[in-house]
Formats: sequence, structure tokens, C-alpha cells
Amino acid sequence: MMSEHSVEVEVACSAEEVYDLWKNIENVPRWIPLVKEVKILPGTEELSRWKFGLGFPLLTEWTSRITQRIPQKLIAWESVSGLPNSGCAEFFPTERGCRLRLTLAFELPKGIVGAFLEAIGIDRWLEANLVESLHRFQSLIEEEVLRQKTL
Repeated sequence: MMSEHSVEVEVACSAEEVYDLWKNIENVPRWIPLVKEVKILPGTEELSRWKFGLGFPLLTEWTSRITQRIPQKLIAWESVSGLPNSGCAEFFPTERGCRLRLTLAFELPKGIVGAFLEAIGIDRWLEANLVESLHRFQSLIEEEVLRQKTL
């Protein structure tokens, strides 16, 4: 079963500043605690190895490929091995700065593990974590951009 979530945050920084921080996907663990590590694979900017979860034994890995990049507008990806997933980060200029929309879709495990995750409300839990992660991103980038402007 595919689970999809889309969350948004308004950031008081330009779409260019938001995109520039987001495009280096090795930064993602700074604002999404469930992402333990992202490493761009040698020889390519498009493939990366992800570690995701709460920690052992609740940890999964996958290799992801950037499928589309439109500077200051969109970064899209999909997994090519490991946990089936896909997503995109979209950047919309606003009067205040930038609205960031993050959409993630992933395959829930089948069988007893999948049934257990559904029973404990994994969808609500993940959505709350994504909202919290985007607010963490918002605080982080607003502080970094303000610090750079005051130097």
C-alpha cells in the first residue's frame, strides 16, 4: 500500500535561498531527524544512499535518483533500490519569501508489519513528523540567512 503525504511551510527567505539549501540533499538530516544519513554516490550528483528510521532495528536504507531539477522551483526523486518511495520539494515565491511544499510517497511494508504500522496510526505520526521537520527547516534557514546578512 502506498502512503503519500504533502506538507507546506512559509519561509521568510527567497525561493533561491530555500532551494540552494535544499538542493544539497546531504543537508536533509539537519532538519528531518528520521533521516539518519544521506550520501551522494561517487561519480554522480543524481544518485544518493539514504538511511531512515528511528534506529536499529527500525532502520531502512535505499538508493534514490533525482528525476527532475528546476532551479528555484522543484527537486523530484524516486528510489531505485530498497524502500520504494518518491517525492518532490516545490518552491513557490511569495510576498513574504517562499512557500515550500514537500510531498513524499512510500510503500508501506506488507503483511503483519504493515498491518501493525496501520493499526498504530503510522500515517498520522509521519505527517506530524514531516510538519515538525519543515518547521525545523524554516527556523534553520531563517537563522542562517539572517546571520549571513548581518556579517
